[in-house]
Amino acid sequence: MEYQTLLIVVTALAVVVLSIAVFRATTCPAGWKVWLFYRIACLHSFLFTRCTATNACTFPETGPAIIVGNHSSPADPMLLWLGHFAQFKNPRLRVIGFMMAREYYELNGLLNWMCRALESIPVERSGQDMAPIREALRRLQNGHWLGLFPEGGINVESPDERLRPGGTGVAWLALKSKAPVIPVLIRNAPRSRSMAWVFFKRTHTTLTYGSPVDLSHWQRPKPSHSDLIEVTDKIMQSVADLGGLKITPASR
Repeated sequence: MEYQTLLIVVTALAVVVLSIAVFRATTCPAGWKVWLFYRIACLHSFLFTRCTATNACTFPETGPAIIVGNHSSPADPMLLWLGHFAQFKNPRLRVIGFMMAREYYELNGLLNWMCRALESIPVERSGQDMAPIREALRRLQNGHWLGLFPEGGINVESPDERLRPGGTGVAWLALKSKAPVIPVLIRNAPRSRSMAWVFFKRTHTTLTYGSPVDLSHWQRPKPSHSDLIEVTDKIMQSVADLGGLKITPASR
């Protein structure tokens, strides 16, 4: 009899928990897929990549923003997203639509589902296709967040000492959209040669948020190539300064 009572209680609790989860997922303004993935990301952080912030998150509660970070791990996009609404007056999920290499975007399975749910923008590594840049600009003009790792690929050479050169696309988008650029430094992100096993490494990652980068000096109708180089280095320096790193200047 006691066993049956316990089973009934456990079943009732499970139904209540599941009902609450379904309700919150279906009423999430960002969509149930985004809600579900955020819960998975939180569980992953609890089990493997313990992620904490060293200061208050500076992401805007409303309006567009370009979230810029250093790139040393495949887990970086997920880490930047954790706790993003901590300082909101009305906490809610917002999506960071990251620009990412097309070959990863088009992989079958969970990764493809995740990329599409999180509104990622696939980019050719050659950099010759302007369509992703125009899509990123539209995203900002529509009041959404855009996530960028200006170093391009993962920094395996000197992730704890020096950033790789930034691509000037971040400068063009920042000046064209006039959206605030928020730098974030990711420290001790999980690293591995395996794209899969990296997510199962136990680490303690920290995020340090910076204030919006002041780019008013370069705001003009038609920024020159030199302007784009200077703005790119300014943005990269803002990320590096959060952790005492050095930058590699963009090519002139």
